[in-house]
Amino acid sequence: MAVSEDHTIDPSEAHAESSRQEAPGAEGISGGGDVASLSRELAAEREKSKELYDKYLRLHAEFENFKKRMEREKCEYYKYALERLVKDLLPVFDHLELAIKSAEESKDFEGFSEGVTLIHKQLKDVLEKEGLKYECAVGEPFDPCKHEAMMQRETDAHEPNMVMEEHKKGYFLNDRLIRPAMVTVTKRPEGQKTPKGGHDPQR
Repeated sequence: MAVSEDHTIDPSEAHAESSRQEAPGAEGISGGGDVASLSRELAAEREKSKELYDKYLRLHAEFENFKKRMEREKCEYYKYALERLVKDLLPVFDHLELAIKSAEESKDFEGFSEGVTLIHKQLKDVLEKEGLKYECAVGEPFDPCKHEAMMQRETDAHEPNMVMEEHKKGYFLNDRLIRPAMVTVTKRPEGQKTPKGGHDPQR
């Protein structure tokens, strides 16, 4: 009859053995094919990222070149924007020089006056073609948006706050005011009462 021998199991060995049995091998997590596939995907993403970065660099360089080109074109535009106007003014300048020369050589004041009048008309035509407009202020109600009051004059011949004299003409370029008219504005005489029910604009 065989006698069984007692065998004591070390708890640490039992735990290690249990862990070996429970933990799957590397093949259980991912096969070799999966690792290779992930490597290929990672390489493809890196290549795509490199292509996108190169594309960004090219677009950035093109944008910088575009900005520089636009800046050059803007400078050229402002440099020669008045070329057509200057060319139109050259005949006026020529005639003015001729008038001055004629005045030096001759004492014909009447001829000189006619020449200056002609030059003035020619200059006026050129500027009007470019959009310059003049609006007479005399007889109009004073408008601070278009007029600049140089002085006030008491009078009972006109309604108060009316433009009665124009010292310098006001001009518009198309629809934009470029210089207000310098004017004298009427004022109600001192001591004269405002009509009943009326309004004194000076107050």
